[in-house]
Amino acid sequence: MTARLQTEEFNLLCERLRDGRLDEEEERVMVFLLSERPELTAAYRAHLPRARASILRRLAESLLREDVLGIYSSSVTVLEGGQTWLQVTLDPALDEFLLIPVGRTYAFRRLEVDGEIRHRFGDKVRPLTHPVELLECLEQKEWVEEGLPQREWLQLARELQNGSANLALAFAYAAEQQVHWQGIAAQVEARTSLQLAESLQKLRADFDASLFFEQMCVEGHNLHPGAKTKMGMEPRDVLAYAPEFQGRPRLRWVAISRERAGWSYERGAGEPNAALFAEWPEVAQGVRMEMERLGLDERDYLAVPVHPWQYEHALRDLYRRELTQGIVVPLPGVMTAAGATSSFRTVISDQAGKKARRLAVKVAVNSQMTSTVRSISRQTAYNGPRISALIRSIMAREPQLAGTFVPVCEIAGFYFQPGEEENDPGLQTLKSRNLTAVWREDVSEHVQPGELAIAGIAYYAESPVSGRTVLEELVEAYAQTAGAESAADAARAFFTEYAQIAVPGFLTLLVKYGIGLEGHLQNSVGVFRAGRPQRLLFRDWGGVRISEERLARQGLQVELMPGSVVLTEEVREMQNKVFYTVYQNHLAEIILQLCKKYDLSEASLWQEIRRISDEVFAELLADPQIAEGARADRDALYHRDVLHKALTTMRLSSREDGYSYATVTNPLLYS
Repeated sequence: MTARLQTEEFNLLCERLRDGRLDEEEERVMVFLLSERPELTAAYRAHLPRARASILRRLAESLLREDVLGIYSSSVTVLEGGQTWLQVTLDPALDEFLLIPVGRTYAFRRLEVDGEIRHRFGDKVRPLTHPVELLECLEQKEWVEEGLPQREWLQLARELQNGSANLALAFAYAAEQQVHWQGIAAQVEARTSLQLAESLQKLRADFDASLFFEQMCVEGHNLHPGAKTKMGMEPRDVLAYAPEFQGRPRLRWVAISRERAGWSYERGAGEPNAALFAEWPEVAQGVRMEMERLGLDERDYLAVPVHPWQYEHALRDLYRRELTQGIVVPLPGVMTAAGATSSFRTVISDQAGKKARRLAVKVAVNSQMTSTVRSISRQTAYNGPRISALIRSIMAREPQLAGTFVPVCEIAGFYFQPGEEENDPGLQTLKSRNLTAVWREDVSEHVQPGELAIAGIAYYAESPVSGRTVLEELVEAYAQTAGAESAADAARAFFTEYAQIAVPGFLTLLVKYGIGLEGHLQNSVGVFRAGRPQRLLFRDWGGVRISEERLARQGLQVELMPGSVVLTEEVREMQNKVFYTVYQNHLAEIILQLCKKYDLSEASLWQEIRRISDEVFAELLADPQIAEGARADRDALYHRDVLHKALTTMRLSSREDGYSYATVTNPLLYS
């Protein structure tokens, strides 16, 4: 699409919005609801303004943080009516500006957009109500300042339209569920989601407390404006499978001819279905019967679980030839009940009423969610069990960490291998990534009676019982347990205990063993007892970065599939993985939430992180074998300026050349 056609489409869309009409994505959801879920239509329409405003706010905050088109660095601060505004010039010749209301600024240039964003054209001022309107303004700014637009404004606009429509549906569903959960809470006399989960664990054998919290995060990723984007999915699919709708996908199964299948399983490398029969015997029995019914020899085929959306929408399109040739064979008689986690493509097997082991199953979904199409590479499937074995061996060497910093290990991986006859490189890549699955331990294997496992992404979620965040409920429970004199004291002490568990684990694996874990909130699960942090579970090896050199210094090695991006010779890449996901995403979000609620000094909490980090580095520097690496990591972590992943910049780029970063000031430097 040419730049001028893009501008014309923006104009038409924004004219539609200014006329008070729904956009195409919102209309699509409304048509679905009127046809199939009419009881949600009124709530959906009522929540549209809130959903639009939420995505608009995230977009504005992201654009400012990343300084896209210099909208932060070139803005002028204006004080008016007791409000601080950033005035962003769009076209000086036409006296055209954006006015962005801002509140507090947190570490890593996280500005809080606080109120209604306005567009000023001469004497005329109007509010922006939809993220597309903000993107239209910035596309115009690019025309004025740089000539022909180079950024993919319309691509991002379509993604945010989709996300905004999905979020409105999520808000409508959450309001309905709030009534449901508050009714149950009243019956068991629970005032918080923590108390409700604890009560239901005792009363119902089928209640999964960790899944309850995984599905509580309605708004998704804490920083990404595309947090609710699910491109290519119909509203029916979103409502059926997404975690915020308590999605209950029933996994489907296919058999892949042994010659074109790959698998990774420590305890039975020779037989394709060894993992299935050892780890999931009840499911294996159904698979075996279905294979026999279809005349398939289980020794010649690998059974692989498939997400139901993938089974219905991607299987026949991508594997048409293989289906015709009997290389890929659907097993229609086998379905496995599961619950969607915060990751969407990772589901927890539902074995209610049975004694079978529960597994987390990560399956490919060929739909873009946030920034990435959620397919899975062969390398991820092959490497998972091997990285798990490596991490287990490391934790055996680190008993002081092992009790509180616990890996949720990947047990087995399965994947399709395209044949040599596939001469289309693009299709070959798609085929190699879309019949892939990874089996992981369920977090419940690491939780004791009286404890709650809460995924980090739920910390800032609104409790359906109290209306406060889960983090606030944890601090309240901590205050009662620890006997804190005030809520602020409890918040500070809670954070210190949490950080003392998290920081040593992530830093030790980085510095000593060269393993850069992707420790963001979705991959981190806190385990709490009466509000007190007990352990931190860490999971998902797909995004880790490993230095073979540092591993070798400890007498360790790991055999991974050739072409794995996990292995890196770039120390900076490994450092960035930890510094961004752990410090800038994970810890920074907790600090922000605590400061907003309890009016704490942000600097004092970063000083606490600096103190804990210093203690870990001091211990690591005492080992001459790793002192050089420890100094390099410490200097990088404490550098004045640090790189912050530029999520929106990447969505605006037409190139797929890895990560983009913005440079921001480091709060640890001054702590």
